[in-house]
Amino acid sequence: MDSEVLVFAPADDPHASAVCWALRQSQVRPLLVPSMRMSDDASVAVWTEANRLRLECSLSSTSLKHLRSAWHRRPTRPKAGFCEEADRAFIEGQWHRFQSNVFCIADDLLDALWVNHPEKATRAENKLLQIRVAQEVGLSVPEMVVSNDAKDVQRLLQRWPKVVFKTFYPYNWQSASNGNIYSMSVKLLDGDSELPEAAIAMCPGIYQRYVDKAYDVRVTVIGDRYFGVRMLKNKGEAYVDWRGHMYDDDILIEEWALSEVVERKLRGLMKRLGLVFGCIDLVVDGKGEIYFLEVNQAGQFLFLEEVLPQLPLLKAITNMLASGRVDYSLESGAGCDFAGYRRTDDYAQIVDIQMRQRSAASQYLSVEA
Repeated sequence: MDSEVLVFAPADDPHASAVCWALRQSQVRPLLVPSMRMSDDASVAVWTEANRLRLECSLSSTSLKHLRSAWHRRPTRPKAGFCEEADRAFIEGQWHRFQSNVFCIADDLLDALWVNHPEKATRAENKLLQIRVAQEVGLSVPEMVVSNDAKDVQRLLQRWPKVVFKTFYPYNWQSASNGNIYSMSVKLLDGDSELPEAAIAMCPGIYQRYVDKAYDVRVTVIGDRYFGVRMLKNKGEAYVDWRGHMYDDDILIEEWALSEVVERKLRGLMKRLGLVFGCIDLVVDGKGEIYFLEVNQAGQFLFLEEVLPQLPLLKAITNMLASGRVDYSLESGAGCDFAGYRRTDDYAQIVDIQMRQRSAASQYLSVEA
């Protein structure tokens, strides 16, 4: 294994674990690290020489000389490790700013494919930027307002019978009193909905016309390849938000072929955002009109291969990272599928970690209650 792929993600990230396993099956060495502070014994240096910048980084006996790609999956804020508590904030602040500096000029420091480039990934998280770019490439976008004023929401509801409230990012919490899990992500509003001015004024929210949709579409973009699926209920109805129903008995998930026109627009979107990976959410109404909702540059995707084993999503991301090219081949990497990963000790360890984390959270809440 003389080639390497750098993966920035926590050790308990299921997608990172699956990809690292698949890389090893392809005789490619993955380096899974949570941040630029890779370990207590790692050394990192940025040199200025010959009118260029050069990154030197070592993790024990491993270097980055043979790096083909770097997956900016879900990097964490660097931790200080063992130190005086009085120094912890300063040390972690220095590491955090160093990491931000390195990520900002990632292309100058590493001669490798970034998935995605850190600076472009951060920029692409901007919901309003996504909407603007989607409109520029010719995608239809439901009318929306981002506001913390109830009067704006009322005006939108006067134009459209239903409006969807969305947060800038999902938020979940567990009740200390009853142990239930609550989520703040999507809420359907209509003319009878209460719009408390004080509550809405606390922070801006995204209010968007609800499309009377026939079904949802999820397009997973992995380099030059676009994998589409559509989601709805078996009886033909669409979900208000499919994300909470992935394992319902009545959900129907099937492959969806992108038309040439739609694919061209989505390629334009990804190019302008500077992304080589992303999960794009679309909705299709009863007339076949397609609307863009958002793109998640670090979205989840292996759950789709779990439902549709014929979708080679794990192989695709693995081969792109292993080759360091967006125009990768799917011929190599035989056996690197999600079903194979689920039979491994790596998967069992991830499940065990997540179960212990949930148990610890429940015990903590019980004590607090």
